[in-house]
Amino acid sequence: MKRWVSKLLAALRPAVVPASSSGDAQERAPALQSLPSERVGISGTVIAKVELPGGFGASRELLLRMREVTIAPGGFLPMHSHADRPAVAYVLQGCMTEYLEGQDEPVVVEAGQAYSTHRRPHALLNRGSVPVVFLEVDLF
Repeated sequence: MKRWVSKLLAALRPAVVPASSSGDAQERAPALQSLPSERVGISGTVIAKVELPGGFGASRELLLRMREVTIAPGGFLPMHSHADRPAVAYVLQGCMTEYLEGQDEPVVVEAGQAYSTHRRPHALLNRGSVPVVFLEVDLF
């Protein structure tokens, strides 16, 4: 089962492209160091959640939850980790830039694409003129 989950998470990652090679006329993504250190323009709503009983290899009870997250134009979610709570997301609207720890170039994730986060901190920036909206399913 664990191998299946790893393969699924790995399959989601190729849907993104480097920010510097995206097909639109966007300027180069700003350096992560130049971005705010606090959340800006982020909102989220829990759509559904399921309490998971012990035994999933965790030292505490977990929730499996689905959220709709919105990043306003110019909004930023600073570097954070899902190390102990993997997540998969599907972008419904907009285009965002994802910064990954240890990777020089950020990637662009657009509406209709999925991505995963686990074991590698990341940050999200909306450089567009419309809100980015995505569904995220994670352990919490």
